[in-house]
Amino acid sequence: MILPFLEGVEEYDRWFEDYREIYNFELEMVRKWLPTGRVLEVGVGTGRFAVPLGIGEGVEPARSVGEVARRRGVKVWEMRGEEMEFEGEFDGILMVTTICFLDNPEETLRRCWRGLKRGGVILVGFVDRESPLGQFYFKNREKSRFYRYARFFSQGEVEELIKKAGFQNLECREGLYGERLEKLELKEGPCTSSGAFKLLRAFKL
Repeated sequence: MILPFLEGVEEYDRWFEDYREIYNFELEMVRKWLPTGRVLEVGVGTGRFAVPLGIGEGVEPARSVGEVARRRGVKVWEMRGEEMEFEGEFDGILMVTTICFLDNPEETLRRCWRGLKRGGVILVGFVDRESPLGQFYFKNREKSRFYRYARFFSQGEVEELIKKAGFQNLECREGLYGERLEKLELKEGPCTSSGAFKLLRAFKL
């Protein structure tokens, strides 16, 4: 689903400035699990995760946001995740708040598995539908330019998708506790149902 990102580039990118503490917190969660070597970000957007994390390549179907990532130094493959044809090329693949906008998450994850080397890592970050913040977003999704098009997942649903794609040794960490962005508690812990930002890690063995 690229529709909301075609004309909402400035609004999308401004979020990372308006909520910089939350953004930095999520960055550090990802950084702890990010593998060394060649890493690809699927749904690279404007490069807000790729650039500070040193990820040089990304997949992005929405040309408008992808152009911003290019200007920030990211090599952008203009395609949907479902169209990727990489074969054993990457040590890691990252998706952050991307799975909820995919037309076919099952196929995208299968193509991620194919694109990784043996021993490669996939990291999937998303807002858990069953968390307090996830419930707030879900109930108010029609008021958001972006989330009105999103398909919200629970932790269990994303874990099942990752396993079906062939990944193993799945692990989970979570952070951001509370119902509203303005009052979130910025802490990290093992996964329960209450942390808004879930980060799943799994391996191609």
